[in-house]
Amino acid sequence: MLASSLTALNLALTVAITWLAYKQRSTIIRLNTQLTIAQYDAAHDDLTGLLNRRAILAHLKKQLDAARPVSVALLDLDDFKGINDTHGHDAGDAALTEAARQLKALPVTIGRLGGDEFLMIATADERTGFAHAAAAQAAIASARIDAAGQTVQLSATAGVAHAAGGVSAPELLRRADRAMYGAKIAGAPIRAYHDQIPDVPAHAPQRRRTYRP
Repeated sequence: MLASSLTALNLALTVAITWLAYKQRSTIIRLNTQLTIAQYDAAHDDLTGLLNRRAILAHLKKQLDAARPVSVALLDLDDFKGINDTHGHDAGDAALTEAARQLKALPVTIGRLGGDEFLMIATADERTGFAHAAAAQAAIASARIDAAGQTVQLSATAGVAHAAGGVSAPELLRRADRAMYGAKIAGAPIRAYHDQIPDVPAHAPQRRRTYRP
């Protein structure tokens, strides 16, 4: 009788321990999943799924701190305000989403800085970095969206800058921004920082940007 009771007790304990282990494992898996989702959300842009501003600038700083050759490109969608004003904000969101979809296919790191501006980072020499930037600009130019039955082809202007060491992230981005502005006033789709950049006309609107990783 005693042996039978002990056997039943052991069985009950085994079942209880197994159940507790299962519950603990399920809780750990659930918490890990929630943590993974939270980490992803913290680093990615809600609309496009690209790295967000904080994450892409942190990545750039990491590459520069490692003294790697880095090329960056700022890509600004052309006439984005016109798309919003003419076709509505849903069309603007569609333009950003489609541009991001095209950029995701490239073998470089891409993030959305905000608004209609994207940042490309390539750990590469200057020539290869410019080629990656040109490919990113061409990828956006291949994108089209449907706006109330009307096909809208996207395009972007790009400014490229390269650092082989000794350049801070804010300075590198300022160079790329200046190159992009030079491309816009020259009517070119892409321009590198070392290209001759026309002086900004006195009457031209000034671009006030602060890049702080």
